[in-house]
Amino acid sequence: MSDVSEAAVKRVMLEIMRKNSDSDIESGATKFSDISTLKQKVNSFLEKPPTFNHGDVVKWKKGLKNKKYPKEGQLCIVIEEMKEPIIQDSRDPGSPYYREPLDLVLALIDDDSDLVIFHYDKRRFELVQTSIS
Repeated sequence: MSDVSEAAVKRVMLEIMRKNSDSDIESGATKFSDISTLKQKVNSFLEKPPTFNHGDVVKWKKGLKNKKYPKEGQLCIVIEEMKEPIIQDSRDPGSPYYREPLDLVLALIDDDSDLVIFHYDKRRFELVQTSIS
């Protein structure tokens, strides 16, 4: 995938604004900010994730949290990186979870201080610390 430059994105946005006479400067600045943030998060999501090993400590990548748990900034321990992801086709195609590859099994503490284990998409996580064994 090619990386689109910030300048190219701004040129496209300026062209769109010129064609739309109702655009004002303030809304244009917001659009630049939104597309910049979107580009940054997409690039973060598409980065090749490291290989996660049993016992590694991980957390959500900034801006990529899509589930209730773990909380933002909460640390988790890797139980397993699955060789074959679980892909749920049973969800509605309009759901953000539709065909999400669940290939990382994590342990964390929930709001009741209980240990819970969930499956996640490893592209949404970053390594904080290697194995704590």
